[in-house]
Amino acid sequence: MPPGSLVAAVLLCGLGVPVRAGAQASDPSAGAPPFSVADLARAADSRLPIPSNEVAAVADEQAPTPCAGCPARRRVRPYLESLALNVMYNGINHLRGHHTARVGLNSWGANLKHGFEWDVNPWLVNQVGHPIQGSQYYTSGRAHGLSFWEASAVAAFGSATWEFFAENNRASLNDLVNTTLGGITLGEVMHRTAWLVRDPARTGGARRRGELIAAAIDPLSGLVRALSGDMSRVSERPASLVPSGVAIRASAGVLWQGDTFRTARSAARPFIDLDLIYGDVRTGRSLVPFNDFALQFSAGGGRAVSRAGVRGRLFSQPFTEGKYQLTIFQTFDFIQNRAYAFGGQGVEVEAALSHRLSPRISLWLAAVGGGTVLGAVDSLLAPAAGEDEEPDPVLIGRRTYDYGPGVRFGGVIQMLRDGLEWVTLSYRGYQINVVDGSRSNHVLQRLDLDVRVPVTRALALGAGGEYFFRKAYYWSGGTPTDQSPQARMFLVWTSP
Repeated sequence: MPPGSLVAAVLLCGLGVPVRAGAQASDPSAGAPPFSVADLARAADSRLPIPSNEVAAVADEQAPTPCAGCPARRRVRPYLESLALNVMYNGINHLRGHHTARVGLNSWGANLKHGFEWDVNPWLVNQVGHPIQGSQYYTSGRAHGLSFWEASAVAAFGSATWEFFAENNRASLNDLVNTTLGGITLGEVMHRTAWLVRDPARTGGARRRGELIAAAIDPLSGLVRALSGDMSRVSERPASLVPSGVAIRASAGVLWQGDTFRTARSAARPFIDLDLIYGDVRTGRSLVPFNDFALQFSAGGGRAVSRAGVRGRLFSQPFTEGKYQLTIFQTFDFIQNRAYAFGGQGVEVEAALSHRLSPRISLWLAAVGGGTVLGAVDSLLAPAAGEDEEPDPVLIGRRTYDYGPGVRFGGVIQMLRDGLEWVTLSYRGYQINVVDGSRSNHVLQRLDLDVRVPVTRALALGAGGEYFFRKAYYWSGGTPTDQSPQARMFLVWTSP
């Protein structure tokens, strides 16, 4: 352990902060790390607190020390790289002729004086572009050995400095939230996914291909590894970035959709679904953020992207020998269908029950509730028939979606056969209290039935139906609705 790291560990222990010395300690079978907190305490005449093994396991993720494959830990450089990213993006906006790129002392002072506003950028810029920008701040921190929480601070710093100093318009509150929270969620997924394909123990062409693919997934880490020489250095993969398991599901088929059940039969459209399950989001105890996550992506059905979502596990605790499970997730949502469009960052609490009905068949039940920190929902600009409310002309000319916080709720009933999904009935709801846009409350709902018949262990035939429904309650009294049923037939492949 470098002297600086040892001193830092001693100081943290002296402050009562639990510290572990190596990622190996997360795996009891891996043997003792070269330095433990107990060693440090004994070195200081046992005057330092010694945390429990479980608390220490979390501390290792929060303050890792160098291991064979870990990046060098640099606390300041990610913040400097975030500023460099802001300069780069500002320069790109200059080249594109954006007047907001002309910044200086006057614009900085005005932004700090006048505070936040809600911006009117297009839907994809705010709900996709800003989270991706935030992921670059975040992954810069992870690339330099910072923990989840430390890299989260880098994402917040990069977002805030961009809003106040890299544009001459007032800082945008919705951008700050989307860039920070969305950047954290997407950034950690990018960071861990890149390490799935990057294997520093290999050499030759296979090593180079893996490094290049990983760099495409997580560009900042790829750049840091290239400049530091880690891209060619042979070492083990960091133990903290090796998941307990990985499952990939790919579905392809056709769907029929419409505004009513009758019109839903009119035309068939192709679609694909891709799911990545990193670790195990349903069972086990976990205190390490995003040690397990689920990534979902859907395309087709008349939309280039109809759904993209992440549920990263922040905390999980089983009860009664694993029969019951309590889990907290951090989420990223991007949903587009004929009834509504929704995007946002949130936190969910899931209470689940698993029960084995027979040696081959099991039942999984879950109830979900939580909050949306900031959600975006497309505006119902025209009132329902018979309503005398007029559309907001300013909103029509500037932005076609509204912002606000809200709550989320839902549940799942699922039967599994030999550990594979068989029959799933799920319900999901989002409520958004609009604070910027046409003042209203939107309730968005989705009911889904999915049935899969195994053909082989890896392949299954599936059929399902979904019903999307949205009702808006405008302060002026209008209550317009939208709905869209759809039916699906598909073939699904699950990785071994």
